[in-house]
Amino acid sequence: MNSRYPLLKKWTTEEHERLAAMAEEGRRPSEIAAELNRSEAAVRVRAWQYGIALRLITNKRNK
Repeated sequence: MNSRYPLLKKWTTEEHERLAAMAEEGRRPSEIAAELNRSEAAVRVRAWQYGIALRLITNKRNK
């Protein structure tokens, strides 16, 4: 059966476990994405879908 979204790369169990482990270590979403060879958006969506907390970086204001 062909996928409705042929360009989407399915997550493997290993990738999911690595995502969870790296998030637990406090790694940034951009670092996790590079490590897993995925977009940062894909990492953020996967984490959100499974309730995995990601380290969010905010810009500091200069006074």
